[in-house]
Amino acid sequence: MSNYQLFFKYLKVNHIRCFASNSFHKILSILLISIFSWNNELLAQSLPIDINSIKQQVKSSGSTGGSQTVTPAAGTATGTRTVKETAKGKTLTDSLTAARKSTIDNEKTELDSATLSLRKKIFGYSIFNNKNLSFEANLRMPSPRGYILGADDELLIDINGYSEAHYNLTVTSDGFIKIPLVGNVFVSGLTIEEAKTRIINRLSQIYVGLKNYQGAASNTTATVSLGTIRTIRVTVQGEVINPGTYSVPSLAKVMNVLYQAGGPNENGTFRDIKVIRNKRVVAILDLYDFLTSGIQRNDIALQDQDIVKVGVYKSRIEIEGKVKKPAIFEILPNESLEKIINEYAGGFTPDAYRQLIKVLRYTDTERKLTDLSGDLLSSFMPKTGDLITVDGVLVTRFENVVTLSGAVFRPGKYSVSNNQTLVKLIKRADGFREDAFLGRISITRLSEDLHKEEISINYQDIISGKTPDLVLKREDNIVVYSKLDLEEDFTVRIQGAVNMKENETGYYPYVKNMTVEDVILKAGGLSESAATGIIEVVRRKKNVDKYDVSSITPQIGERKVFAVSKSLSLDETASKFVLEPFDEIFVRSSPNYEKQQYVKMEGQVILPGQFALISKEDKISDLIARAGGLNAQAYPAGATLIRKVKLSKEEVELKRKQQSELQDNSNKVSVELEPIAEETDQSIGIDLIEVLKNPDGLADLLLQDGDIIRIPKEPQTVRMQGELLYPTSTRYLKEKTFKDYIAEAGGFTSMSARKRAYVIYANGSVDRTRSFLGIFSNYPKIEPGSEIVVPKSTREVTPQQVQILVSTIAGTLGTLFTIYGILRLNK
Repeated sequence: MSNYQLFFKYLKVNHIRCFASNSFHKILSILLISIFSWNNELLAQSLPIDINSIKQQVKSSGSTGGSQTVTPAAGTATGTRTVKETAKGKTLTDSLTAARKSTIDNEKTELDSATLSLRKKIFGYSIFNNKNLSFEANLRMPSPRGYILGADDELLIDINGYSEAHYNLTVTSDGFIKIPLVGNVFVSGLTIEEAKTRIINRLSQIYVGLKNYQGAASNTTATVSLGTIRTIRVTVQGEVINPGTYSVPSLAKVMNVLYQAGGPNENGTFRDIKVIRNKRVVAILDLYDFLTSGIQRNDIALQDQDIVKVGVYKSRIEIEGKVKKPAIFEILPNESLEKIINEYAGGFTPDAYRQLIKVLRYTDTERKLTDLSGDLLSSFMPKTGDLITVDGVLVTRFENVVTLSGAVFRPGKYSVSNNQTLVKLIKRADGFREDAFLGRISITRLSEDLHKEEISINYQDIISGKTPDLVLKREDNIVVYSKLDLEEDFTVRIQGAVNMKENETGYYPYVKNMTVEDVILKAGGLSESAATGIIEVVRRKKNVDKYDVSSITPQIGERKVFAVSKSLSLDETASKFVLEPFDEIFVRSSPNYEKQQYVKMEGQVILPGQFALISKEDKISDLIARAGGLNAQAYPAGATLIRKVKLSKEEVELKRKQQSELQDNSNKVSVELEPIAEETDQSIGIDLIEVLKNPDGLADLLLQDGDIIRIPKEPQTVRMQGELLYPTSTRYLKEKTFKDYIAEAGGFTSMSARKRAYVIYANGSVDRTRSFLGIFSNYPKIEPGSEIVVPKSTREVTPQQVQILVSTIAGTLGTLFTIYGILRLNK
């Protein structure tokens, strides 16, 4: 379809309206509408836009209540708008607001970090990119007086009084409203007040009570208000986040559409935003007015087809450091740095160093740093690109502060204004503590060459007038020492037969006039075993201030022995011995005191069980007698004594060393030794038969705590183990010898160490094989319950050793035969 055909198509659509009207300006308006529609059709052909769909959606936007759908024109960034309202007109959801918040979130993910960081630093950027902030037009407000009516606006007309009526009338595209029985009333382009006057004049033709009649007052009133408003399209172009054409309510202002467009981007201006209407600038906005004072100057109501132009910024500076709102600011000509800091940056922070401001500026070839005095802020005009830094004051340095520490009641930092002296400072600190050492007070001072120097003052001399009071200077550090800090930490120690309930170390702080009874009480009292008549105190030998060599002796301590009362009462029995620092107190145990000790009798006795030792000289025979003697099944030859052996760590280490030397294997015989432990049970072979025959004899051993005596039944077997062909156990027969039992175990193997075989008897004693001249072996006697052990020999005979042995024997025999031959010849 050609361009001319399109033009006549839209002219045909509206020709009825044209010729039905007798007004020339109406005909001209319809003609312009056709031309505009023709131009939009050409635009729709060049872009992928369904213009009919857009027109249909715009037409449906005039409905009242429920959901209101607005479709933006081409280039709109926010899409279709859906507003859901309650029956009373309260907005529940707005798709435009939701889409705007979603756009803000998407920008944060799509932008590169550098661009996003730059935008965040720009002063004012945050108000347009805060999803919790919305610049929506207020649609629930009284009809604005200056509101200009246009097509699709709805007027609400209420007549009350003598006559009553209500009209909901929509302004047609021709600019008319059609009032029943009255006809068309042209209101397009009129303000709401002007339209009201015109409408009431026309309504008075049928409602005569609206006007005074022959001096009589009117009995009918008419009100005209704005109902549903029309939607207009506004184009936002230039340096904004989302440029495009937006469909907004006709009450929208510049800030409303700027928010929808995302506000100026990193290159956009905040100070020179223009509103263009009919090719003419009708308003210029400076967003800094709103950002600093909250007043929106020139934020005019927009009209259909308005253009909001956001240009490129002209001049920007950055302020960092100790200001309340550091940011990148857009400045206008002749704006001083003082105004920028105070009005835009919020002013200095309390810790800002205002005497010197650093300005980093670009020249034609390089950068330049300028130190700007704080007095010149009002006359200094920044230039674009300036980086202005406000440093902080020195927080670790004070111009009038000294530090007081030590033995005073209120240590801390104090002012030295008005020639503060040491005496005045001590009074302000509420004086010295009782333990203060006044003979030497130290003052550390920073000298003029910045080196520290030490000043010592005798405060007592200042009080007495011998020494003048010291005038303090800034950063002086005054230390008042405590007498307690100058003394060694004095202690006393107690050990021995005391309870040690809370302090196991036995060390206690020394207190003047402390006695032994005092320390015993601190240690939890005496134990039951304490010998109160032999309290021993060892005191250090002190040679203070004695430099005579002849006075030096080998003595290192003094020993004091005395008695204390068992009750520790403070009476005539209490000791008068006063302790000194570092005294060592020893509370000995009574020599006759012993805790109960127990032994155990097991096996074939009349009364087996546990027995307490009565005397340190109790022996095996005594215990047998207390147990009622042996019963008929007892085998006294197999009786054993099991004793608990406790070794110290040093003894364990020594035995392990000896064990490793035995395992050196120099004799080519394998030796298996038990591991050494600190506490073990050892089996001691005893000759119970001899003990019973001869009590108190050599075989009658003294008993110890924890001993166990076991008397078994008479065993009837003999066990063979070790390097035998078939180790086994067999029945004991009195007539059998050692070799007989070896034969029953299959005999020796090739690896048996025959000469080192031994027998373990039932009572734990051991007997070994004895050799005569290295040829004949005398084997031990076998008794019931014996255990024969044949060790394994580690001696290995190589073929070379056999050959050497044979050669040696052959040589020896040859020598013997030679000697024998010579002897025969001599005969």
